[in-house]
Amino acid sequence: MSREVYFRRPHLCCRGLKAFALLVILVCFGSGSPPFARAQAPESAPRADGGVAASTRPAADGESDWREILPGLTMGSQLRLRAEGRNDFKFDESRAGNDEEFVLSRFRWDLAWEPAEHVTGVVELQDARIYGERAIDENRTPNIFADELDLHQAFLDLRSPESARLPVSLRAGRQKLSYGAQRLVSPLEWVNTARVFDGVKVVAGAGTRRTLDGFATRLVPVAPRGVNRHDRTASRMFNSEFHGLYYADRNLVAGGSVEAYWLLRRERSLGDAIHTVGGRVDATLGRWEIDVEAAQQTGAFGGDDHRAVMLHAGASFATGLPGRPRLSAALNLGQGDDDPGDGVHRTFDNLYPLNHAFYGYMDFFALQNLRNVEVAVDAALPRRIGLRVVYQHFALLEPGTDAWYDAGAGRVHLAPDTTVSSNVGSEIDVVVRLPLPHVGLEAGYGRFFGGRYLTETGFGSSAADFFYLQTLVGF
Repeated sequence: MSREVYFRRPHLCCRGLKAFALLVILVCFGSGSPPFARAQAPESAPRADGGVAASTRPAADGESDWREILPGLTMGSQLRLRAEGRNDFKFDESRAGNDEEFVLSRFRWDLAWEPAEHVTGVVELQDARIYGERAIDENRTPNIFADELDLHQAFLDLRSPESARLPVSLRAGRQKLSYGAQRLVSPLEWVNTARVFDGVKVVAGAGTRRTLDGFATRLVPVAPRGVNRHDRTASRMFNSEFHGLYYADRNLVAGGSVEAYWLLRRERSLGDAIHTVGGRVDATLGRWEIDVEAAQQTGAFGGDDHRAVMLHAGASFATGLPGRPRLSAALNLGQGDDDPGDGVHRTFDNLYPLNHAFYGYMDFFALQNLRNVEVAVDAALPRRIGLRVVYQHFALLEPGTDAWYDAGAGRVHLAPDTTVSSNVGSEIDVVVRLPLPHVGLEAGYGRFFGGRYLTETGFGSSAADFFYLQTLVGF
């Protein structure tokens, strides 16, 4: 099989140039847009706001809020385009979808109404499309690529007066959830349709440095051609209820927080009731930043007992060199099942995470049956250009008895041989972020180098390539 890099193949190159031209047009349009257009945060890294509608964020001090179309009524919108090229993503050129190039578009339009000081209502529409794909099913429900004009968010916020001894807020409706580093709960803004939940969230201590969130929700399946509602799907994750308590204390450690949580994913018809109890600490100590998270799961999975753990330990150091490079390293462990027939399910349930930012931009891995080591460098180049280079190594904790899981928790492969190597491979990702006037522009390239696991389990190739170019304009 030819191992040419994908962008040298003529049939891929033509489509890639067309996608690139489309993005350049948008960048030019954005660069000439009015001064109030503002790009949002890059979406290959966790966002603190969880992807909340642009109109819900107030204008900066001294900035006239052009979005206020009537007293108490503001409007906002966001347009994102991303071209992606994938080569050998199935590690077998005979399989559909092994090579793909396509363009993703996502447009959001939102209204926020504040009829009283402590009451806010938000409605956000979303239209997400995919162009140029060959093997991707854009009609499947749930769908991460397409969602023709539909209701993305719709919620009502009620807040107690700021003078209250214990400030409390209530959010009811269709909303995003984002907690901690987003390793377990994330709005997943990277994918074209993102992730929202229907339900209720109460925050005690809202707006203070000690908060306790309680929520009762259910993930919303995206029906690309119809209304997004809770019809039963083929995914146990979308059919599950999701509830939890999340405590965050920002007074205990300098420049960081101490967090503790209990999460419950329950799918009654399949016998799933998975309790996740864990904690996280992140702190800044001079030039060092520390981030540690651990969680244990109990309960039931498919009627079997469920027992599993996860661990993340990471640290970064800000150097004083030109470009202010920051060096970081992390270890991530997600338990696998060493004996599928013993009546105890031991594969860690990754819940609803942002795996894209943590376990390779090519989305080949979830925090399930995984040992991952990451080394990264972040630097600031001239003209405020940001550069990130990441090396990742991936190994399966139980290669012969449990599967390799991708970022969506789908099985990539289950080896029939218990003596197979645990070394799946390594990945190098390079991301460049270029801040243009009123536009966010980001490009990335990833290369996956397969290990002995791929060759020993009969994959047709042992390497893959990924390229993307993304622009984001917020109005």
